[in-house]
Amino acid sequence: MATTTSNIIEALRYTYGVDRVLYLMNNESVTWNRLGKVKKPIGGRGQFLMPITVQNAGVWKGIVEGGSLPTALQPDTTEASFSLQEFTGMYDVSWKLIQDARTSKFAFQQAIQYLDDGIKRRIAQMINADLIDNGKGRLGVLPAADNSSPISVNALPRVQVGQVCDIMAVSDDDTKRADSVTITAVDPIARTISTSGNPSSTAAGDYFVIEDTCDVSINNALHMNGLLSVISDSNPATVVGNYGNINRSTAGNEWWKAVVLSNSGTNRALTEDLLLQALDGAREKGQGMIDFWMSNLAIIRRYHEILRADTYVALSSPSEIGGGIGRKKMDRNDNGKTPYQFSGVDWVVEPYFAANTIVGADSSHFFIGVGDNEVPRPISEVFDNIPFFRQTTSATFEVAWYWQGELISDNPAAGVQIQDVAES
Repeated sequence: MATTTSNIIEALRYTYGVDRVLYLMNNESVTWNRLGKVKKPIGGRGQFLMPITVQNAGVWKGIVEGGSLPTALQPDTTEASFSLQEFTGMYDVSWKLIQDARTSKFAFQQAIQYLDDGIKRRIAQMINADLIDNGKGRLGVLPAADNSSPISVNALPRVQVGQVCDIMAVSDDDTKRADSVTITAVDPIARTISTSGNPSSTAAGDYFVIEDTCDVSINNALHMNGLLSVISDSNPATVVGNYGNINRSTAGNEWWKAVVLSNSGTNRALTEDLLLQALDGAREKGQGMIDFWMSNLAIIRRYHEILRADTYVALSSPSEIGGGIGRKKMDRNDNGKTPYQFSGVDWVVEPYFAANTIVGADSSHFFIGVGDNEVPRPISEVFDNIPFFRQTTSATFEVAWYWQGELISDNPAAGVQIQDVAES
C-alpha cells in the first residue's frame, strides 16, 4: 500500500508541532554518531584487505666477545579481509498525493521532506542497531521462553511499530519461532513487544530480527558486524562468519581476540576493580588506550551508586552534595556523552545497548568502511541519470535509497567487554 494523502494529512496542515515518533531512536543513534566520525571508502568490489604484522623481524641478544652472531628471525604477517554489506531502503508515494501537494510549492516540499526525514530516522535506527550488536542485527532478545504477545525482552526494544520481524532460535539461527509478524506495540518501560501473531517453542536467547535477514539456510546474516562481535574473545556465530575471515579459535590467532570479563552467566555488582581490570586488559592485550566506555542507562545508574558511596556530609555546614542529588543534565545530541568518567575516560550512554554489558574501546582502531556514498542516499544521488521518483506498475512512485558499510577494526584487542553486570 502506497503512502497516500490520508497517511500524512497532518503533515500538510498550515501549522506544525514537533515531529515525533514514539520510541524513535533519531537523535539517540549514539554509536552511529560516534563511530561514524571516521569513514573510509572501500574500493575493489567492496573488498577491504588489511595486512597485519603478527611477528616482528629480527633478533636482539647478548653475546660473548668474539661470539657467534644470532640467527635472524623472519617477520610474519597475515591478512584480514572484509566485505561491505549492502543496504537498501524504500518509501513510496501515490500520484494523488503528489498532485494534491503540487498545488502549493510549500505543501509539496513539506510532503517530500516528511517522507525523507522518516526514512532517514529509520536508517539511523537500523544502522545503530547493527553497530551495537553481534552481527545478527538483533532487535530484542528474550530472557526466557515467552510464547504469547506481548513478548518480554531483556533490554530496551530496538523495534518500532509497523516493522515486520522474525523471531529466530538462538540454538541454530535458522528456526523461526515466529515468521514475518508485524510489530503492533512497543512498551519501553515494561520491555515488551506486541506482535500480530504469537511465537511458539521459544527459549532464552531467541531474538527479534527484520524478516529474512538472519537465517543460515537462506541468506546468512544481512547485517554489519557490531561492537559485540568485534570486541570479543570468540568467533561470531556461524550465521555471521569469522570477523575479518580470521578464525579466533586457531592457535596463534590470540591477537585477534579481545579481553572479555565474564562471570559464567551470573550477574555481579559493578565495581571499581572490575573496571580497572578492563582498562588494564585492553592495554596489556592490544595496547589499546580506551577512550570511551559504553553501556545502557541501567548500568549508568549502578555506576552512579558507586560514586554516591564516596560522598559524605559535613554536619557542621550542611549543604548540597556536589550540586545536589541525581545527576547533571545529559545531552542526547552529544554522541551519548554523560557527566560520568572512569579513570578520566568518558562514559557514553547507548540506551539500546545489550543488557548487563559494558564495552570500552580505543576508537582509533575502529572505523566504518563505506562504498562510494559515505552516508545512505537516494539512488538518484548515487548513480547518474537515475530519477528521484521511480515509476511502478501502480499509480505510485517509489524512492529507493542505497548504502554499503561495515564496522572495521585493525585491532579488536584494543577494546574490552564486561559481561554479567547486574542492572539492579
